[in-house]
Amino acid sequence: MKRIFWLTIGIVVGVYAVTRLKKRAQVLAPESLQESAAKVAAAIRHFGDEVREGMAERETELRDALGIDTQRPASGPTPNHPADTREDYR
Repeated sequence: MKRIFWLTIGIVVGVYAVTRLKKRAQVLAPESLQESAAKVAAAIRHFGDEVREGMAERETELRDALGIDTQRPASGPTPNHPADTREDYR
């Protein structure tokens, strides 16, 4: 009777260990790592977009509060109003 009990305990522990190891191996598989890296990259990209949006809103608020004219003259860029030459580095 003792042998059957310990045999059953051994089988249960063995099955549990094998299933845990399989799950751990799936998490550490290259496909899973690529998915995790893609999620992190998407989160960073989203954060950057949110920061740029917030900066644009705050700049507009500051320009309005300070009374800075944001309209460009129709004749083109002048020394007082240079053309916007910033590039988006995304």
